[in-house]
Amino acid sequence: MAAATPGEGVKSQATTPRAPAGRGLGGRPGAAALMLAWLAACGPPTVDARAVWIASERDKGGARTLTIYDAGRLVERELLPADPGPKTDALPLVVELDPRGQGALVRAADGGWQHGLGDSQGILRAGYVDLVGERTLPLALPAGLAPDAAGFAPAGGALWWTAGCPAALQLVPLSPQVATPSAGDPAAVVPLAWPLPTGCAEVWGAVGAADAPVVFVVQGVPEDGFLRPGPNGHVLSLMYPKPADGYAAAPALTELAAARLPDVPLARLQRVRCAGPGPSCGLGAADPDGRALSLGGADGACRVWRWAVGEPEAACAVAAGGPEWTDASHLIAAISPRHYVFRDGLVIRRYDHTTGEHDGRPLIGDTGELFTRVSADGRALLFITTRGAALRVDEARLELLSAEQSPCVGGQPPVASPNARFVAWTCVSDTQDVGGVAAGEIVRVSSAGMERFQGVPMWALAIDDDGDLLLHSRDDQDFSLELLLPPAAPRNLYVLSADGELARIDALEPDPELMRGAGTAVFRWIAAQSIGSP
Repeated sequence: MAAATPGEGVKSQATTPRAPAGRGLGGRPGAAALMLAWLAACGPPTVDARAVWIASERDKGGARTLTIYDAGRLVERELLPADPGPKTDALPLVVELDPRGQGALVRAADGGWQHGLGDSQGILRAGYVDLVGERTLPLALPAGLAPDAAGFAPAGGALWWTAGCPAALQLVPLSPQVATPSAGDPAAVVPLAWPLPTGCAEVWGAVGAADAPVVFVVQGVPEDGFLRPGPNGHVLSLMYPKPADGYAAAPALTELAAARLPDVPLARLQRVRCAGPGPSCGLGAADPDGRALSLGGADGACRVWRWAVGEPEAACAVAAGGPEWTDASHLIAAISPRHYVFRDGLVIRRYDHTTGEHDGRPLIGDTGELFTRVSADGRALLFITTRGAALRVDEARLELLSAEQSPCVGGQPPVASPNARFVAWTCVSDTQDVGGVAAGEIVRVSSAGMERFQGVPMWALAIDDDGDLLLHSRDDQDFSLELLLPPAAPRNLYVLSADGELARIDALEPDPELMRGAGTAVFRWIAAQSIGSP
């Protein structure tokens, strides 16, 4: 089976072939290899990122070609329909990369705005394409499960959801160093299950730590499509198998501690950063090391509650009566055992809840053009405006990466590196012209300042810790408010290296087809993710 070779932390400058198709959700061996003729023998610049897209053409059996950019290599795999039929080739697919770029969840959806999954009973065929272990894990998800209700662990290595009444947490380990036994006909991976104390699946959510294989399972109250923590509800801290070395032949979930939530009104954390969409977003904020969970207070006495794993109950970390910006509605993240980050408009504040000390810094711009990005380990935040201002916050300091301001027409949501030290986005221009086509602009910001590159219109996909940027060109400057994307399929795949070299690495032929993301009304031509530590 042909598959991508892991980057192993070193950027390859080798020739970049498109490897033959291997077995995906069902594959056929023997497809011919394709060499991209325009690549020089020394190879193009590469990005420590992975990207996937689906070719718009089908073969006679309805199979689709999944193309993978894997840190400099191009690999093809086939996706075969589980139930071939006349409408199979028109069925959209949900494709979602995990937060560390280690693999992709691929599953069916309908063509509707909500990307519904059809029947409310039975199972849904899906697969996890492991880009590191060079395998595909067949999954059987509950068919009534909303597309965004199955979530990746922020630290990587797990996919989870809740199911049943009484409820249980279902978790599939994704590390290739963990055994994944299968059962059923057709066979699917048997998830690890942890029975939950009370209630049905819809009242339970999970919040993962960004830098530890820990997930907090929290009993909540459904509210407007989300969950808020329930007064006196249960909370559990579970560790899932993700060995740094060796092989876990008999994997299991391990309970680290359990407690009850405060028996007072609690609130959803509206601005807290999440690894992905879904009803659990805002349920709580986990410390990166997984040793504590913070919850929003709504009783007028405590603004932020904090449960330290192993303690019998939660304690008040941020009491009412302090500055208004310490309200739970302004909390963005817990970035260390001591520090919270709050945002009040364009003012970013770092708060030490153990001493009450805090510092802050304003950004210039407008809240409508402000974006927040989180480092892969959850220990740093990056605040960016598409005019060019960028502020990085970690446990040690607030660091202004860029204060330069420049107008950006039609700016896309920025992409940030795993270490949150590089960020990039694209703009369009109504004043420049390249070969009869309106020009675009690439903006890249780091501690070295702001760089701007003009040329054909582009769309940024991922940027790595060296500042190398993966992007695709566009037919024009059009933008779809329905898709929140350029409406036409991408033209070519490019890399902009850290030193400013732009290289075309794939012609994207046939055109990519439009994919669905896990969130409601999320669309993508190409799903991409910088590679974080596995």
